[in-house]
Amino acid sequence: MLRSNNYNTNMAFNLKIFLNILLFSSGPQDLPASANLLKIIIILNIIVGLMAVDPSIDITVNIFFALIYILVTLVFIRVCLNLKDKTNQGSSYSSRYLQVCIGTLGVHALIALFTNLLTLMSGSSTESLVIAFLIISLYAWFVNGHIFKNAFDTTMTIGLGFSLLHSMICVIFMMLFIQVLAS
Repeated sequence: MLRSNNYNTNMAFNLKIFLNILLFSSGPQDLPASANLLKIIIILNIIVGLMAVDPSIDITVNIFFALIYILVTLVFIRVCLNLKDKTNQGSSYSSRYLQVCIGTLGVHALIALFTNLLTLMSGSSTESLVIAFLIISLYAWFVNGHIFKNAFDTTMTIGLGFSLLHSMICVIFMMLFIQVLAS
């Protein structure tokens, strides 16, 4: 049973915050800065990565994609917050690390779970599925932009830039992984 003072891992409370982030009414600053919660969110991302949407893709590849996304996200956020600290000598943005990682990875797990379930339920209608993926990807870009906007105390435009850069770096590392597999 959860103790009332241990809200860090109270998943019902945190799920409400994640849903509010998805609705742009909360930000990562509303999440607890909990290493245990981050570990739970990382495990959830790996579990969602285990859901094989395409049976022709080996489950090991899905796990590696999930791990690449997690590692790139953790390093990207650490580097960006440290750079922000160096440019703003008065503020300590690096103290937001756990909350930003929890927010970004938690939202990713929810969106990926929704996308996987949508794919499994849709069957073989690929054209409508592609359109749905594009809409979900665009929405995820905006949600991550909102998270980065709050994390760096900046505008939504700059937050979207961080979100795009993060996505590009993730794709680059995933493509490198595919190249290593192919050779």
